[in-house]
Amino acid sequence: MSSTPASPNSQPRSTLLEHKLNRLTELRRLIAERDRLNAERLRNVDVFALLGYEPTARQREFHDATEFDVLYGGAAGGGKTRALLMEGIRACVRYPGLRVGAFRRTYPELKESLLAELAQAEYAVALGAVWNASEYELRFPNRSILMFRYAESLKDATRRQGGQYQLVLFDERTLTSPDVCAFLESRVRSGRADVPVLGIRSGTNPGGPGHGTVKARYIDSTAYGTKVITDQRGRKVRFIPSKLADNPHVNAEYADDLRNLPEQLRKAFLDGDWDSFMGQAFAEWSHDRHTLDPITIPAEWRRVMGIDWGYAAPWAALWLAVDEDGRVWVYRELYQRQVGEQQQAERILATEAGETVGPRWADDAMWATRGDAKPIARVYADHGVHLTEAGKGGRVAGWQRLRSYLADGPACPHHRAQGWDTCPRLHVLRTCENLIREIPALPFATSGDPEDVDSTASDHAADALRYALINLGSGPKFPVFDEPAPHPAAETLKAPFASVFAHQPAPDDPDHDDDVPERGAVRRSPWASGPA
Repeated sequence: MSSTPASPNSQPRSTLLEHKLNRLTELRRLIAERDRLNAERLRNVDVFALLGYEPTARQREFHDATEFDVLYGGAAGGGKTRALLMEGIRACVRYPGLRVGAFRRTYPELKESLLAELAQAEYAVALGAVWNASEYELRFPNRSILMFRYAESLKDATRRQGGQYQLVLFDERTLTSPDVCAFLESRVRSGRADVPVLGIRSGTNPGGPGHGTVKARYIDSTAYGTKVITDQRGRKVRFIPSKLADNPHVNAEYADDLRNLPEQLRKAFLDGDWDSFMGQAFAEWSHDRHTLDPITIPAEWRRVMGIDWGYAAPWAALWLAVDEDGRVWVYRELYQRQVGEQQQAERILATEAGETVGPRWADDAMWATRGDAKPIARVYADHGVHLTEAGKGGRVAGWQRLRSYLADGPACPHHRAQGWDTCPRLHVLRTCENLIREIPALPFATSGDPEDVDSTASDHAADALRYALINLGSGPKFPVFDEPAPHPAAETLKAPFASVFAHQPAPDDPDHDDDVPERGAVRRSPWASGPA
């Protein structure tokens, strides 16, 4: 009886494959054990000592912070950049497989700050790290990576859309657009249970496009670092003030240079003052004078709107009332992200609750077509909100108009009752928190027209305001007239009543309207008390 002979190579091939798989498994086990031993060894080393870094008391406070989101900021010379770098390196050593992203606005800025500090630390070779100069990445034996990146625009930031970081470092955060920072913060996550999410660490001086957002989130909310707050996502937020005096390593010459800066720069860089900064576009803004607690807006006042559209960036809608003297009172705002145009229109109508409002001046871009989609202004109109293009002269003209309204004129009845002789021509109710945050924080543009405002700053509510103001006109002028000169006919006729006749319209004058109230008629003030 014959049988089919077995392949001479079948058994050996199977055995060889099994042998290779076993060797691969063993190799993986050995690599994992090596990584574990390296991680254990690194976890117990004094990272700062090996790198020759001796933190100051304030830097030590920053390194000891356990909150999710911590800002170390204020005066120049506090050692913020060095502290950020060392925090990133230490985190990489402590947590195997960690991914850390260190960001600046531009590559030249990155090269002059974080990368310069990294070079001084000899690229952490004492910790076994390897510097990849082409990728700008510092790699550690435990598979952790410290990645140095720039992000000037939202387009730059979206290049990191597929990535994830367990720790994000922002150096000079206020120089980066708030929208860019917000997007990068959304990348803070972990896909592995054994790799923890550590959070966000930032360092900065006052000033720049992100000044207002940073001040509101970290400085104002924490009462200048005197308390820790919890944000809407339940994350702890802390501010650690930086002062020049905190750093004993600063030489006297550098300190003298800071003392001799122009006043606004000196306040920011020497004192860490967040209320004033060089390049501030609207330094005339005063919280005490331009804002007031909510009041009831008289029904007779004309009401208009300014709208700045956005979806990923905030959408801002402002309601303005114009009083008898032409002053503007901003009495309501909507300021939200990720709200579609239909929902925006619906929320506007729901918020007004029967008010008569118009015109509604809006960003001209809302009339642009985007592929097959309807123009945004058309969607608004389909849902009952009819818009008017803002137009009229562009951004700079709008900011100049805002300045004319920030200026003082004769006091309104509300402020006269408080003993004021003058008050601004623009009043903002304190419920309009985003407009109040944005205006004093807007910086001048650093490129293009120097009279423009930096368009990368948080300017959405401010844009909505300028759309309305540029169309309302230059506002009240409150002229003071001398006694009118006699009419020439009165001088000729020597008639004591001729000048009176010269100012009286004829009964058949087409401009004469018996229903128009007499000029100078008194209207009851909303703040008056007692009978009219």
